[in-house]
Formats: sequence, C-alpha cells, structure tokens
Amino acid sequence: MTGLHTAVNALARRLSGYVCEPGSPAYDEVVAIDNGRTRTPPALVIRANATADIRQAILFAQDTKLPMTVRGGGHSAAGYCLNRGGIVLDLGLMKGIRLDTDQQRLTVQMGATWNDVYGYVARGAAPLIPVGGGCLTVGLPGFLQGGGYSFVSRSYGLGCDNVTEIKLVDAAGTLRTLTADATDERDKDLFWACRGGGGGNFGVAVEMTLQLHTPAAATVLGGQISYPLERAEEVIAAYDAWTKKLPDAMAAYGYAGLQPDPAEPTRRIPAFRITPVYNGAYADGIDLLQPMLRLNPFDVQLHSVPLPALEMAIGRSTLVGDRLAYIRSGMIGDPGWTEDMVKAVQHAMATAPSPDSFVVWTHGQGKVLKPDCPDLGAYPHRDKRFIFELKSIWNAPADTRANVEWAYDFGEALSSQFHGAYVNYIDPLQKGWAKAYYGDNLERLQKIKKEADPTGFFRFQQSVDSAFEPDVSRPLDLSPLNRTLV
Repeated sequence: MTGLHTAVNALARRLSGYVCEPGSPAYDEVVAIDNGRTRTPPALVIRANATADIRQAILFAQDTKLPMTVRGGGHSAAGYCLNRGGIVLDLGLMKGIRLDTDQQRLTVQMGATWNDVYGYVARGAAPLIPVGGGCLTVGLPGFLQGGGYSFVSRSYGLGCDNVTEIKLVDAAGTLRTLTADATDERDKDLFWACRGGGGGNFGVAVEMTLQLHTPAAATVLGGQISYPLERAEEVIAAYDAWTKKLPDAMAAYGYAGLQPDPAEPTRRIPAFRITPVYNGAYADGIDLLQPMLRLNPFDVQLHSVPLPALEMAIGRSTLVGDRLAYIRSGMIGDPGWTEDMVKAVQHAMATAPSPDSFVVWTHGQGKVLKPDCPDLGAYPHRDKRFIFELKSIWNAPADTRANVEWAYDFGEALSSQFHGAYVNYIDPLQKGWAKAYYGDNLERLQKIKKEADPTGFFRFQQSVDSAFEPDVSRPLDLSPLNRTLV
C-alpha cells in the first residue's frame, strides 16, 4: 500500500490534471453516474486535463497492474465507466471545442457533453447543427462510438456517420489520428471500428471532428401526441403504417408508460405517445401529422423551436437521475410492430412494479439506412425501423429483484421479434450479447481489437473480446449487474 501511495504521489506531480481519492468532493462527483444502481467505487480517479495526462494514466495503470476504465459523460447503462478497486480515467475536464467555418466542422474534446456542444453551436455556429444526442448530459465518446441516434438522424445519418476524424490514445500510450483515408491501414481499421464498435474497446478517444449541417429551417416542429394506452393496438398499428410512408425529414419516436393527465396534472395515466420531430417548415410538418391527429389523441403539444431547445426539453424526461435502473434494448425490423408486440407492451406496463418504468423507441432508417458518407463504420443495424429501449426505474434497493425480473421477462416476451440489440443500451443480462450488438461485424471487430490492444488492457465485462455470458436460469443471477470487470 505504501508503494502505491508513493506511485500515486509521483503520478500527481506529472499531471496537468489531478488525482482524487475516496472522500474527496471530486471523487464523489465522478462516481455519481446517471444510473444510481451502479456504484462501484474505484481506488482512485485520474482527472485528465490534456492528452499527456491520458498517456500517463494508461502507463500508470499498466505499471501498477490496476484495471482502468474510462468515464466520459457517465451515462453507461451498466456503469462500465466505473470499476471496483481500480482506476477511473475521467475526461470531464477536457471540454475544448473549435470551429472550422470553411469545412463546417466542429472538433470537440471528449470530456464534453451534448449540452456543451449545443451551447457552443448556438453561440458561434448557428444555424449549423451537429448530429447529436437527445439527452444533453450524455457524453460524446460513448454515444458516437456506439452509433449515435439523433432526432435528425433520418435526415443526416448516425452520429458516427458524421465523424470525420478521431484522435485516440491506444494501449501503448500512442496518440493516433484515425480517418477514412489514413495512410496506415491499421488506423483506417480503427476508424471503422470506432464508429459503431462501442466505446471503451479500442483506446481512449481524446477528440473527434464532427460534420455540421444546415437544417431545412431555423426551427423544427417538435412535441408530443398522446393516446390512452388501452387504444395501443389500434393506434400503434396506424403509427406503424404511417411511419413507413414518411419522408426522411420526419422522425416519430414512441413511448409507452405513465404521463400526467392534462385534465388533472397531479394524476398519471397510462399512455402511448408519439414524439414527432420534423426537420423543415412547421406547416409542412403539421400536414404530415394529419393521419395521427385524426385518431383523436387526448393531448397534443406541438412547438416550433430550435433543435437544441427541443432536445433539452425531451432529454430530461428520460434521465434516471439518482434512482436505480436496469435497461434493455432490441432492434425492430420488418414487419415492424406486430399485434403480439403491442399486447406484450400493454401487459408489461399494466404489471410494472414501479410507476416510473417505461419503454421508448427511436425511429430509424432514412439516412441511417443510406447515409451520404461513402465509408460506413462498424454499426450493424442500419436497416432496423425502430430501436426499442426499456427503462425499469425504481427507488429502493430492496425492490431491485422485482424490477429487474419484470424488465427481463418483458424483454424476453419480445425477443423473438427483435433482430439484435443496441450497444449504447448495454445490458449485462443480454443473452448472446456480442452477436446482438455487433452482428456480422463481430469477427472483424475482434481482429482489430487484438491488433490495437494485444494484451486486452481496455477490457470490461462486455468488451468486444470478452467471453462473458450471463446465466439466465431462474432465479436470475443478478451479480453481473453489480460488477463492471471480469
């Protein structure tokens, strides 16, 4: 222990950032991530303030043989940015942003959140917009490396499709510049892998350059259209047929759960809700919504606002906060929403042990299916129509098993209809998780991982090279939810 203490002191003198240990306010800030269920305390946190600090952290972890995980925004669904007894490299001090007005590109350090990016763009690059997340407190590195769906992805592709360069520190501590036309084929391969192959697998992303876009109008149409959940069979069938005919400029997300009754806001009622986002003139968006508006919703709220303002309003509604959560996902391809799926959602929401649990799904395809960028990354689910996310949220640790088993069974009831899962909603209880997340790209990703990180330094419970598989016999083994390393 004395030797480690001496090594930590020596490390601290070499950093432009700093080291924080249990008991310090900075430590508590870093380990408090969005999912309050995951509290795995590291031995120390290294808060990097420069690329050199990241290299120092990697070499220190290797010298001390302590495991290291990387924290960007702290929104890992399974808490894989943390670990018990090792090192957390926190990027939260590295928030630098610079604009290339000629190329209409933004270069962002990977400690930034989407809130930082949207604020910068609104102040200095409007009307340009990035293809970013709907939750403003999410960090960029995990979001972009896992694919990254945006409210305007049907217009401009995934977040990772709009990454033109990545600066990455590998397991040897070497800073590498990754682009589609890199002279070194290994850097080309890493560029491919880091755009859809999942965060935390290949190295520490230091900064990325993002292509910006000029939206079709200064504001988007956005809001919500709500129906009683008891009408879900009728309304979701109509929604499914309607979305097949929509232009790429319209995205229509879905939600099922409780929401305030507009007639009595203190009461929450079961609802199916559409969140439309139209990248164009408000009146044109209203015209496209007419088929759904004719279905007699009980509440309609539609606004004409700048995209970041809409993202701020909607993103708050999906935060876990300091509550406890377990998250599952699934990819819905053709034929889309079936009658059995709708009934499963209705049954699950009627039997949920917590009133805070809900399901939400992203509207895919459009330019995700056929992006403008000629060099596609590793994201494998471009043809999927909807990306389904189940958030089981509760308050008391004693209620964990009831809520996790409810969510697990809910996901299994839909599993025969799913075609893969989304790595950004990573789930320690997902059966066959590697194939579900990476599809036909798994073997190539594992090969690139072995070349870039031959000793498996960047490893966690569900890293792309992990052999972990959960035991899903009953009663469920919940221990994978309580660890991040294998």
